[in-house]
Amino acid sequence: MPIPNMEKPIIKGLIQKDKVIVDGVELDGTWNAFMIERTQTGYDQSVWDEIANTVEGATISLCWQCGTCTSGCTMREYDPNYSPRRFIDLARKGDKQSLIELQDSIWRCVSCQKCTHRCPKGVLVEEVVHSIHNYLLKHGLVKTDPGTVFDELFLETVMKNGGRISELLLGGASAKAGFVTMSLRDLLTMMGPLMKSGLIKDLMKPSRVKEWDRIKPVLEEAMKEEVVPE
Repeated sequence: MPIPNMEKPIIKGLIQKDKVIVDGVELDGTWNAFMIERTQTGYDQSVWDEIANTVEGATISLCWQCGTCTSGCTMREYDPNYSPRRFIDLARKGDKQSLIELQDSIWRCVSCQKCTHRCPKGVLVEEVVHSIHNYLLKHGLVKTDPGTVFDELFLETVMKNGGRISELLLGGASAKAGFVTMSLRDLLTMMGPLMKSGLIKDLMKPSRVKEWDRIKPVLEEAMKEEVVPE
C-alpha cells in the first residue's frame, strides 16, 4: 500500500525505494513508500464469542474503542494499568496472554458505573469487564484475586445467615482470609459501643429473611445455571 509523504513520519515499518514501478507504471517520489503488511496471528477468536454469549458480556460487540470509559474511570487514579477499553479490545482479539499479564488490575472495578453511563454506544462496560474477568477465572488462566475471594465470603455469609449479612460472621471469615485483623483488643474496643447501643443482640443473632427456607433453594439453583441471552 503506497503511503503519501505527510503520513510517513507517523507510521512505523515502511519500505521505501528510490524507484517504484507498479503494473508497469513508475511512481514518483511522493508515493515511493509502502507499509509492511501486518497480520496478527495466534489469537483465540472463541474468547469473544464465549464472552458475548453471557448475560454480562452481551454488549461487548457494541464497543467502538473510543476510550470514554477509560478516560473517566475511577480506578485509573490508583492503577494506571486499569483500562476497560483495553480489556475489551484484548478480549475481542482473543489475546489471552495480554489479559493474563493484566490480571492484577482487571479485578479492581469498584462498580461506580461511570463508564456505563458515559458510553456513547450503550455498552454495559462494568458488566463486560466482569464477564472478561470471569472468563479468565473460569478457564483457570488467572489466580483467584482478593476481590473474588471477598465476594465469595460475602455471599457465603448471606446464604448461611438467612439471607442477611452478619457482620460478626463476615468479620471472622475476613480475618481468617487475611483481609483484616481481629484481635482480642479489637473485639473489646467494639463491644462497649455495641452493648451501649443495644445492637449487640442483632449482631449475635441477626434476623432472617421471611420464608428463607423456601427462597434459599431457588437462589442456589439460579446460581448454578448459566443464563444465555437470546
